[in-house]
Amino acid sequence: MFALSLVELFAVHFFIALRWPMIGWPLTILSAAAAVWMVFWIRSFRRLPHGLDRDGLTLRLGLLKGTRVDLAQIARVSRGWEQGAVKARDAINLAAISYPNRCIELAGPIRRGKSRIFIRLDEPEGFDSAMLEAGIPVA
Repeated sequence: MFALSLVELFAVHFFIALRWPMIGWPLTILSAAAAVWMVFWIRSFRRLPHGLDRDGLTLRLGLLKGTRVDLAQIARVSRGWEQGAVKARDAINLAAISYPNRCIELAGPIRRGKSRIFIRLDEPEGFDSAMLEAGIPVA
């Protein structure tokens, strides 16, 4: 997405800026600011990872969004799910533009009826081990 935004910034906005400066330059500045923000967002993934402590699980999508779940609220962690589940009304998708590889199914709904949280993990096996250690089934 970042590379695509840079191509769009140079190809489209600079052309518009040369042809219609009153429209083009503000649009170019806005797009450049969005590209800089995207760099900060991408870098925030490493700085703000998911976290597990004795009280709960903190799940984040960098600076963009996140949620905190008590361990007692987690029914199980799933490795697979039905088609369309990621976009369902009861789902929170914290996988950004990638496809999630784990689904945290909750015992009861949180925030506006959400009962499933989809995440993308770099090391899903380590996450599974930590969940099993905490007494949460992984299927």
